[in-house]
Amino acid sequence: MKIVVLGDIHLFSLDVHPRRLVSKRLFAHTNLLMNRRHRFNHALLPALVEKAKSLSPELVLFSGDVSTSSLESEFEALREVVAPLVENIPGVLVPGNHDRYTFKSRRVKRIETILEKVMPAAFPDVRELRPGWRLLSLDSAIPNRMFSRGALGKTQYAAAVDAIRAVRAGEALVVLCHYPCSLPPRVPHAWSHDMREAEGLKRELSACRGRVVYIHGHIHKPWHALPSAGENGQPAFECLNAGSPCMTSDKYPLGQGFWEVDLPEDPLAPLQTTHHVPARTDGTEGLTLAAASREVRWIAGPSV
Repeated sequence: MKIVVLGDIHLFSLDVHPRRLVSKRLFAHTNLLMNRRHRFNHALLPALVEKAKSLSPELVLFSGDVSTSSLESEFEALREVVAPLVENIPGVLVPGNHDRYTFKSRRVKRIETILEKVMPAAFPDVRELRPGWRLLSLDSAIPNRMFSRGALGKTQYAAAVDAIRAVRAGEALVVLCHYPCSLPPRVPHAWSHDMREAEGLKRELSACRGRVVYIHGHIHKPWHALPSAGENGQPAFECLNAGSPCMTSDKYPLGQGFWEVDLPEDPLAPLQTTHHVPARTDGTEGLTLAAASREVRWIAGPSV
């Protein structure tokens, strides 16, 4: 089964009424004006969606933070740009902290309403992917007045634990959650940016009788970390960080791309992951994927 994984897209809108900035959104837009808008190139998205569609995936997973400050215009723009990708195949989106950026956005269920095609009706959401494989989707996004801390809540966490413990030996569980519950060595983290139940969830997944593949976003660095049998505090399950497809840097001048994940028929067989990254062919500075797609090649690399 072929799956496409898209990470933190962070679509944004600069045309915001001043009244809507009398909230935590003021921090988001200050950061947007000073920093984020210079590092995120959303002109890359149409060609990226076209490339992902060309792989003929059977499922698309979104690891959250599709918006910057949970505005209607941001969710509507996302719905429009990914429409060709999820038009005829299922998609599953878990919200990120930026998708529940204000208390009002949660109260009016903004992301649930606008992106209802890809948002599960309730969390945790458990569904069969193929024989022996199940998907557990978790909603870890809550609004905060100051921090970016996430939480599952007691009810959802208890239901998630039941789902994890229901996995039998020889089966596999894919977990989709915006926040990581485990990080590779030397990756910095802070209380204010973590998920409240991360350690408890890590313990439950490490003790799962079946195989676990944990897919998340939140940290804008793509990686596929293999299990380490619990050594040095690392979990006995593999973790895939979706990264941020439109975030540019010296290493990723045309964005961090997306992941292709192939679930093997045998749940215990090696997981095949491919990191698709756009790259320039001629070294031209300032080249954008949308403006010059014929001059861009896609590098299909293994785990990063």
